[in-house]
Amino acid sequence: MLGAVATMAALGALLVPVAAAEAGGTPAPSPSGGQEYGGFVTATAPSRPVAARFSVSHSVTAPALPRVVVRVAQPGSRTVAARVVFLPQTETGGIVRLDLGRVRVGHTVVASWPAGTSIAPGRYLVRLHVKGRGNTVLARTARASGRTTLVVRAPKPVPAPVPAPVSPVATGDHAFPVAGPHTYGDGFGEPRKGYSHQGADVLAAEGTPVVAPVAGTISSTDNQPQAAGYYVVEKGADGHDFFFAHCQAGSTVVKAGDVVSPGQPLCRVGHTGDATGPHLHFEVWVGGWRVGPASAPIDPLPLLKSWDVAAR
Repeated sequence: MLGAVATMAALGALLVPVAAAEAGGTPAPSPSGGQEYGGFVTATAPSRPVAARFSVSHSVTAPALPRVVVRVAQPGSRTVAARVVFLPQTETGGIVRLDLGRVRVGHTVVASWPAGTSIAPGRYLVRLHVKGRGNTVLARTARASGRTTLVVRAPKPVPAPVPAPVSPVATGDHAFPVAGPHTYGDGFGEPRKGYSHQGADVLAAEGTPVVAPVAGTISSTDNQPQAAGYYVVEKGADGHDFFFAHCQAGSTVVKAGDVVSPGQPLCRVGHTGDATGPHLHFEVWVGGWRVGPASAPIDPLPLLKSWDVAAR
């Protein structure tokens, strides 16, 4: 009997530590692969995305844009957010960002450039940026760094054709403002974004002389890179003000205060500013050129047609 009691006591002594261990909260493996404690689960962190393919044209000539090809891998993810950043390594360029949006994991994507994108000539470090599952970023390994380089070459300057000398054709006290072969383009009042066309376009070859249509005085010359480009304003002796826009860069031969006569050269036909091709944008104003409430443009086509007929 005493032997049985001793055996039971020994068994009890062995069981107490086991119960204490369970009550003390020793973590137990969870089905998710993490560890459970106090009702929380610490899961294994997701693997980082990898640039399975990242290629950019080694070099291009402006205004061409490089071809960008991307393929991202990340186990457990369907899509990741990606963008490509072009960091200038020379003073001539600026940072350019190409947003790829959400791209499918494991699929090759050829990037589409938004309209109007340009990259200035120079050398660039190109980096792929990715945010994947669990907000993880791109793992830059030795074999898949997500980095490359790009050289953008400046375009070779194309010399403007030198037109054959054309003597300004003047008839009486007037001359047609384009001294060379020409046609007519957009007219007065045609709709534009937020405004209407305030002049008439005369289409001619790049470099064709632009001349004073009447005697007068040059009131101003300037450059508006995003609009009129290089321009000349003449206050005509006939009471009109004349505006000549999109002149060829470096071709203006008059300055404010110069007195001009009909047929005297002012500049040459160009396509500076907001112009898609060479032409003279010609405006006629009454009440002065933008000097106050009384200033207003009028349709220049009747004057142009009359000078055109007279010149022929």
